[in-house]
Amino acid sequence: MSRTNDNLVWDTLTKSSEDVAFILGSLANKKRLLLLTAVLTRSRTFRELQAVTKLGKTALAHHLGILVKSGLLKHTGKGQYELSPDGTEFLQALATAYARSRKRRELEAARRADYILRTHTKEKERKMKKFEVKIVNLEPMRVASVCATSTTPEHDAWEKMRSWAEPRGLLEDIDKHPVFGFNNPDPSSGRKEYGYEFWIRVGPETQPTGDVEIKKFQGGLYAVTTCKLKEEIESEFFKKEGYLESWKNIVDWVKSSKYKLGKHQCLEKAHEPGASEEELILDLYCPIEE
Repeated sequence: MSRTNDNLVWDTLTKSSEDVAFILGSLANKKRLLLLTAVLTRSRTFRELQAVTKLGKTALAHHLGILVKSGLLKHTGKGQYELSPDGTEFLQALATAYARSRKRRELEAARRADYILRTHTKEKERKMKKFEVKIVNLEPMRVASVCATSTTPEHDAWEKMRSWAEPRGLLEDIDKHPVFGFNNPDPSSGRKEYGYEFWIRVGPETQPTGDVEIKKFQGGLYAVTTCKLKEEIESEFFKKEGYLESWKNIVDWVKSSKYKLGKHQCLEKAHEPGASEEELILDLYCPIEE
């Protein structure tokens, strides 16, 4: 870089550091980068962007607002969003800089090494992978509850929960308002319909409305393991038994451990409740006692 360019960079970053930091901050988010690349070739509607990102309406509007404020995205006023000239330049500069970076070369090398390792790893070795379990003590909590009984109760109950919780901003902070689910009632042989119930932790100010009930969960000790839903439901075990193999594994783990099975509620907790089935990662909470 020439001395003239050095001076230009220094001058720009010194005098406009706050604005540059805001623009870089708007780019430093996976969902917002996905939004910008979605409008790279043409404008898109709010609904189209929601389909691309799998975000709820409130979360999507939040991310779009940041991008519009940063000047990278334009809202045409007809429900359409398109990349601004500045947005085009920033994306091109970002992609070019990253494509030439040492970081990218290192990641590509790591990916190739990982691919070779996975390709040459035998199925037997994969099955011998350590089954990981952690012990978690869930504190008592006040929860809002919704239920659905159908052939697809998880989807139906989630739509009820989402339509109620999203306008209240409860899904924007899943650490403060974690979402748990469980079969209620359990599936039974010869019957296609079963039930599923969702809980979301709420404060004392939240009151029940419509199909939403408020319940008090007493908490308890749990053995917890993690699984990828897509891998589980595509497995031969699921096709034969009709439930997740990781549930069997964690129950077997408890029976062989110093703990015994508890009587409090089994729970499932999604890392990202609004994720698609393809991307859904679940923590399975098996109740235990000392």
